[in-house]
Amino acid sequence: MDTKSKKYKSYQSKWKVISVVLLFVFAMANFFCGIITANISNHWSRGIIEAHSVYETYEFKSEFARVLDEVIMTEAYYRNENRILSGELVNAEELIADFKRYYGIKDGVITGNTSINDNFDGLVTHGSIPSSLKNNFDEYKELVESRLPLYRKMYIQNQLDEYKRSVRHLSGLTNFLYYVEDSRGNVVAGNTTRGEMSNIERTIVLSSGFSSDNIGVMPYCHKNSLMEDSDYKIYAGIRDPFAYGDDFYNLGQEYVFAKTGLPILFGVFTVSTIIIALCLIYLIRVAGQTEKGGKITYLTVDKIYNEIHFVLVCILVMFSAFLGLALLSSILRETAIFWAYIFTTILGVIYIVNVAAVISYITSVSRQIKGKVFLKNTWVSVTIRRMAELFTGKTFRGWMILVMLCYGLGNCVIMGLVIFAAQLGFFILCFLFVVALFLFNAFCLFFFLRALRSLKRIMISARETSKGNLQYKLNLDEISPSLLNFATDIANIQDGLKNSVEDAVKGERMKTELITNVSHDLKTPLTSIISYVDLLRSLKLDNQAAAEYVHVLYDKSYRLKQLIEDLIEASKVSSGNITVTTTKVDYRQITLQAIGELEEKIEAAGLEIKVSCPEPLFIAADGRHLWRILENLVSNAAKYSMPSSRVYIDIFPAEGRGILVMKNISAAPIDFDETRLTDRFVRGDASRTTEGSGLGLSIAQSLAEAQGGTFGIKVDGDLFKAIVSMPLWEEEEDLFENEPEEGGE
Repeated sequence: MDTKSKKYKSYQSKWKVISVVLLFVFAMANFFCGIITANISNHWSRGIIEAHSVYETYEFKSEFARVLDEVIMTEAYYRNENRILSGELVNAEELIADFKRYYGIKDGVITGNTSINDNFDGLVTHGSIPSSLKNNFDEYKELVESRLPLYRKMYIQNQLDEYKRSVRHLSGLTNFLYYVEDSRGNVVAGNTTRGEMSNIERTIVLSSGFSSDNIGVMPYCHKNSLMEDSDYKIYAGIRDPFAYGDDFYNLGQEYVFAKTGLPILFGVFTVSTIIIALCLIYLIRVAGQTEKGGKITYLTVDKIYNEIHFVLVCILVMFSAFLGLALLSSILRETAIFWAYIFTTILGVIYIVNVAAVISYITSVSRQIKGKVFLKNTWVSVTIRRMAELFTGKTFRGWMILVMLCYGLGNCVIMGLVIFAAQLGFFILCFLFVVALFLFNAFCLFFFLRALRSLKRIMISARETSKGNLQYKLNLDEISPSLLNFATDIANIQDGLKNSVEDAVKGERMKTELITNVSHDLKTPLTSIISYVDLLRSLKLDNQAAAEYVHVLYDKSYRLKQLIEDLIEASKVSSGNITVTTTKVDYRQITLQAIGELEEKIEAAGLEIKVSCPEPLFIAADGRHLWRILENLVSNAAKYSMPSSRVYIDIFPAEGRGILVMKNISAAPIDFDETRLTDRFVRGDASRTTEGSGLGLSIAQSLAEAQGGTFGIKVDGDLFKAIVSMPLWEEEEDLFENEPEEGGE
């Protein structure tokens, strides 16, 4: 037993949950490894893997070359502010080209026959300007004279701003050291001395005729051409190791992080991938089972066709890949930490959704393979099976498809023969083919009409069944073979419905007979009991207790007698075994008589009955049955009304019918559906502390319907309302009042 428990322990739900949690945890570990690696790759080239120090990396060399270019531009080209402000460094071609581009001036006849003077404030004409371009020339000339001097000042100001920015930047460097010598060997600029520079191993020297590079950054420099016309010599170097305080120090720290972090990230990624693979293998093994070799439990996702499931997962992965690349690009470009965090969170959610989708698909495939339903749950397989069903007779007769195909093919072949014979001039043969075409279609039409007649018979049979005519029988011998399956199903439905109705009628009849027989068997001895109880009551018993016992026997025996009579009457009414004799009845008068007969019960209940009926109202009803209805209603009110309350009875005509509405307040809450009150043995007093059989309202409803009337109940909170509607009495002379008298005209 312990061995079996250990054997199935791996299939327990808790281990599955733990495996899924581990899978997602290490999947997230891989995600963060990927994000960090992507961030490192965004800042460092692949050479960082082979580099032994930061000085060998492309990032360091390009940064050193950029700062060196800045030194060349600032110290060798600009040199000082006065040189810039003098306009000596203005590049005329560059200035004019920028000016034309800024104002949208295109070269043409005007610019070809003119040039701008050395002061940049006027035009020099070299050729003639066509008269048609005179206005354009004047506009160009005014633009040059008024705007170009200002644009030149802007150009110089931009150079000055660039020079000042570079000076500030160079002055803040702590690891990049340089000094500049003139042609006489004097140091004219720099942030270090010759002595300090001599102690630096990683240096570079630039001049117009000599260069030395101990760092390997020369290929990355872009301003070397400025040194060709300069008499300056630049000495530059880099500290080793970096000192705190500038971008080179930050670069060194990032290098250390990347160099030491990449192996760790690779190790974490490898371990996480192995654990993910093991968890996935475990989930594949236990998917859909609670024990080894046990029953496969399928999930809702397994109902999706496998091809469609695979395509949906692929679409999700592809869409997520495009969206993920866009988000990753935003993360790597974003400098604000908040937005980088938001984008990373969104990317993580997308990643988790994809992992869940892939796991769901793989485990779904595992369950279906173990259950041997993988191939059955494919769209191709289902399509093939459904096409095969067309020829098995389960849903449609396959030969009908062949018949339709043969019909179309036959018409095409015969029409082709007709056309072919007509083209060859064989008119007699063409006529014979036309006759054959007519006979072929007539033959097909005959079978088509036969099928329509069969369909009509099936429709008539279904209509008769819906009307309740269960004796109508569909003759299957008259049905076309194409609709035989459908007709057989209809016939089976008819037989089943007929048998069900017959069984229900038989059961109801047996129940009625049982109630009647048992009631009669009970009524005979009960009559004797009542007679002896009456005899005992007539005797003057000296024993007071015995007298009370006789009184109890009297009440209970009469209550039992009333119950038996109610059962017999309910049985007769439900079976239709009653006689209804319609006569003219005064609705108001018979109601007052019923109230008078039950006056003792009404007074005992402390009720006051208010009848509202100004004048007599005559209805067509059976007086005996109507009396029973009213007796049941008044008795019901006396039993279940709130003590010392009023009962209102309204009698009035409406739409050719006499309506009686009785309203009373129930003593007990009516906390169930009002439609159940007319069911047999249902009482308003759920505790059954009051007298009654629960048949009164059911009998009243059946008697009302037997007389052509209706009986209804409405409940609004504790207000109980009974409504009895009976047809009004129509005098016979009223039926002939519009006929002319004999002999009259």
